[in-house]
Amino acid sequence: MTEVRVSEAMLLMERKAYGAFYTPKDAAHYMASWAMRTEGDVLLEPSIGDGSFIAAARDVAAARRWQQPRFIAAELNPRTAAEAVTCGLVAPDELAVGDFLRAPIRPVQAAIGNPPYVRLRALPAEQAETALRASGADLGAPMLTSGSVWMPFVSRTARFLGPDGRMALVLPWDMTYVKYARPLWRYLADTFGALRVVRVRERLFPEIGQDVLLLFADGKGRTTDTVAFEAHSTVEDLIAGTPETTSAVAINRIVAGDRAFQEALLPSGVAELLASTRSWTVPARELVTFNIGYVTGDKHFFHPGPEHDLPETSLRPALTNARGMRGRGLYTSRLDESATATLWLPGDELTEAEEAYERRGRRLGVHKAYKCRVRDPWYRVPGVKVPDLVLSVFSSLPVLMVNDGEYVATNSLLCGYLQQGDADSFAASWYTSLTLLNAELEVHSLGGGVLVLVPNEAGNVRVPKPRTVPKKLLPTVAKALRAGDLRGAYAAGDEALARKYGADAVELLREGIAVLEAWRVAKPLS
Repeated sequence: MTEVRVSEAMLLMERKAYGAFYTPKDAAHYMASWAMRTEGDVLLEPSIGDGSFIAAARDVAAARRWQQPRFIAAELNPRTAAEAVTCGLVAPDELAVGDFLRAPIRPVQAAIGNPPYVRLRALPAEQAETALRASGADLGAPMLTSGSVWMPFVSRTARFLGPDGRMALVLPWDMTYVKYARPLWRYLADTFGALRVVRVRERLFPEIGQDVLLLFADGKGRTTDTVAFEAHSTVEDLIAGTPETTSAVAINRIVAGDRAFQEALLPSGVAELLASTRSWTVPARELVTFNIGYVTGDKHFFHPGPEHDLPETSLRPALTNARGMRGRGLYTSRLDESATATLWLPGDELTEAEEAYERRGRRLGVHKAYKCRVRDPWYRVPGVKVPDLVLSVFSSLPVLMVNDGEYVATNSLLCGYLQQGDADSFAASWYTSLTLLNAELEVHSLGGGVLVLVPNEAGNVRVPKPRTVPKKLLPTVAKALRAGDLRGAYAAGDEALARKYGADAVELLREGIAVLEAWRVAKPLS
């Protein structure tokens, strides 16, 4: 038989397609040691992957001089499943090849693993439907289609467990705040007597941009109303049991949508200080409505250069990305041509030059793009409005500009439309350490540490009420932004905060920002 060798890059691509990300050995052994309590326990591994959890369980049993554990395992990827059997990790009768969510429920004492992190919308239709049915059957309520397949994996794993059973799973940090996971938290609280969430600053998966947590659920058949939360600096600290911080997080807060786990990372006194500011701060949405900008379907075609000689009346000055905002100050009227573009937005009647340009778009196939083919006519971009403010979507720190230049903006930016007050007053409220700390609490990030501002999270950010921070500080903000000093811009409004709460309170806010940023920009596992 010819031996087929698959490159490491190809295997990695295949594993990512299956949502399979693998756990470092030390973490796997820690989880297996916690889960295995009695010789002869049957262990469930719902997504075998590279077999690190099964290998860890075998190591733990050997170290304890136990007989090797018996497994019930599943794996969707046939190649991965065949490798697990070939190398002796599991016996053929212990491993089901196929969708775990379709497997018959069999009793086990413990479960360990790392479910796939694939959005339902990215799954084949049949698998997505299976996930929705499984989640509905387990939780008693339909799962939101915005969810990910890891969620029904968790609820279905719990159903395999017998009385007093336990499970240790690696799950995305998103679990602590996404809306679709809230029913799962209620289910876990009603199913287990003890829940523990562990976060490690040192990145467990250096090859991917994914922040994770370790979930330990114990005492199947009992209930709890809190989650024990531990934050560790390194995996070594986790193994040694020396967390940086511990706290109890109420299930009701998680289900209500609070960022309770993020708040639990704050230094002593910061949460209390934030609570004391609530009487003179408001969610940004009470002052501004944030929405994504317009969607073209083909950014290059709909932002033509001057060589196409299109009429000025159908060209709108536009902002297409946040890069053009950096180092440019506070006001869009100060932007130069290198930071802007023009959007082709024709009227009902096309000129001769526009007809030629429209024919060019069809020759290029632009009209077949999804966003274009559902429009009539295909070349007219909908939803184009001039916002009062523009806000970066992807950045290490959010960049806000006052849109006095009356630019339109693409969906690479958030567009802010004033509900009350004026743009300068909102900008003064935005550029403070208090706002930045609230942004660190409310806005999610990519695994690489980049903040991702979406409309609802940007609207949740609490800012000082209008006129709390005087507009006379805006020249200081603008100067710092022109110098590329974002931290200096956010410090500009702290003078007003210090007058209200004192310099010590401002330093405490900055300490909270530094701690949350350190957790957001975690270093890879060495």
